[in-house]
Amino acid sequence: MRSLARLCAAQGMPVSGSDDSPEAVLEDLKRCGVHILPPSDTDVIRECDAVVYSAAVPYYHPQLSAARAANIPTLERKAFLGLLSKMFDRTIAISGTHGKTTVTAMLCDIFSRAGMSFTGHIGGAPRSGGGGLVNCGREWFVTEACEYNRSFLTLSPYVTAVLNLQFDHPDCYKDMDDMVAAYNALISNTSKDGCVVCFSPTERTLNTNGKRVVTFGYMRDADVHPEDVRFNGRGYSFALVKCGIKRAFVETKIPGKHNIANCLAAYAVASECGISDDICASALSAFDGVKGRFDYKGKTARGAQVIYDYAHHPGEIEVAISTARQNCKKRVVAMFEPHTFSRTRALMKEFIDALSAADEVIILPTYKAREKYEPSGSGYDLYSRIAADGRVRACYAPDYKKAAELALNKTSAGDVLLVMGAGTVWQAADLISSCT
Repeated sequence: MRSLARLCAAQGMPVSGSDDSPEAVLEDLKRCGVHILPPSDTDVIRECDAVVYSAAVPYYHPQLSAARAANIPTLERKAFLGLLSKMFDRTIAISGTHGKTTVTAMLCDIFSRAGMSFTGHIGGAPRSGGGGLVNCGREWFVTEACEYNRSFLTLSPYVTAVLNLQFDHPDCYKDMDDMVAAYNALISNTSKDGCVVCFSPTERTLNTNGKRVVTFGYMRDADVHPEDVRFNGRGYSFALVKCGIKRAFVETKIPGKHNIANCLAAYAVASECGISDDICASALSAFDGVKGRFDYKGKTARGAQVIYDYAHHPGEIEVAISTARQNCKKRVVAMFEPHTFSRTRALMKEFIDALSAADEVIILPTYKAREKYEPSGSGYDLYSRIAADGRVRACYAPDYKKAAELALNKTSAGDVLLVMGAGTVWQAADLISSCT
């Protein structure tokens, strides 16, 4: 929503809105000319041409209620994003269960370096700055395409990227087949003159509807794959190979083997848009990551590294713990705040398996987001099942203060304390790393 507000302001539209985030988080919006109001302020609604809301906003929100009473059009975020995308000549939609924000940010760096006319809509803030919007023209629109509530079906992409597929959002998809059907619909929306870029093993799952397909992956049977892969102590170096030919060399600055696949996806998309191999490789080598993805927060008083990661799905947790293993000398202690009761309940076994890869875990209450409390799928439910499983030592913390106390007592020099979740658990990471 914040990136959409910046995009509207950059196009000269007067924008106002309410947001309950901390004041410091909203300063960037204010600098862009967005007028921030408390949710109770409904007077401004009468001056609006439209009111845009996210799926997390309740039906009875004061400003939404005021808009309906005044017969002012209301649009859910996904519909508004679809409308905005029509302002541009061509849309690039980056979809998938994981990696959307990182790959979208990578593409924006590549397009910027190539001097392309484009606007980038990123669901996070690149570490290099600039927030979630890159405004450099109207030829291309590079955007995250979120599968939640089938939001991405408002887009009509020229290029659609499917980074990976793992079941998620059980509150709006009944099973994996239901979710795959939504991705197939997105592919159907893709221009017949464009293409679909997808992770090689995923191609077999999708119905590509006769669209031209470019695959990427770790194996040589993918159209785009890496060779000569080496760990450089933090990131990875590798050769970009396309159609059997080594095209360029990349040396990443960001940790995690999964970022090789992210680089391959970004390169495959950019290459289809006519950007040279050398420009792609130089931009990917310089890419500094996105805030909230394996962020180093500092050290505890006893010398343990504190890392925060947005991981909130079992697949992301597995990757985050694996990456932490490469960056620690001793133990990985994982602190996890589950995100939504429905996800925690539906993927309980997968969460237990993923978290059991740590040496010790601290579980917090579930961040409810748009849901109401339920014992099933609660943080305590997850903790109890991990403890009963017995593969990893586990404890439960009812709040961030208690979690910080436990973490400080359980970690020492050489350890990595990995704080994970998509809610506000980053506050616990800040609290722990400030105790020096």
